[in-house]
Amino acid sequence: MNKREPSYLYDVKKLSMVDIAKQLKTTQAKVYYWLKRYGIARRSRSESSYVKQNPNGDPFRIKKKLDNKERELLISGLMLYCAEGHRTNRHSVQLANLDHRILKVFVEFLRKICGIHKKKIGLYVQLYKQFNQNEARDYWSKVLRIPKPQIVVYPHTDKRSKMEGQVSKFGIARIQVHNYKLKNWIDKESASYLGKF
Repeated sequence: MNKREPSYLYDVKKLSMVDIAKQLKTTQAKVYYWLKRYGIARRSRSESSYVKQNPNGDPFRIKKKLDNKERELLISGLMLYCAEGHRTNRHSVQLANLDHRILKVFVEFLRKICGIHKKKIGLYVQLYKQFNQNEARDYWSKVLRIPKPQIVVYPHTDKRSKMEGQVSKFGIARIQVHNYKLKNWIDKESASYLGKF
């Protein structure tokens, strides 16, 4: 067995050692031996999990060549994330607000600049129990163009919170894309832009 075949199956096709063993009709131990012998770096657990969840590769493609309008969208998306994004979760991109205009800009940023497929964008809406969940789901689906099955509406359960000040009958919506590679890219780009000033 030369280096090319195990390298192609593991690094290019992203097959696991188990899958390679099945395809070549050999044992997992033999595959491990080949990887070690040819110096093919093994994936970490998180990388293996990522490959399993994304068998066709990254579910996003960052657009490199931008016109003026797209560059404005890039900067707007990054700055919104700096101001409103939830950065404590290491594995997903999250941004919450009750203003549909802010969320709409961020969704456009994800779609047009990050190349995220609409099926990968989830929306979680926190709603006071006095308001109608179906109406909230219909509203957010329409303004953000996100399919209803990807929208989860759940009741506001924090008893310490009171309905005072700025309250929307459609709730607070949180955009979420579960992809740590995309999050790392957004974090890095955001820091880069902030560092210019």
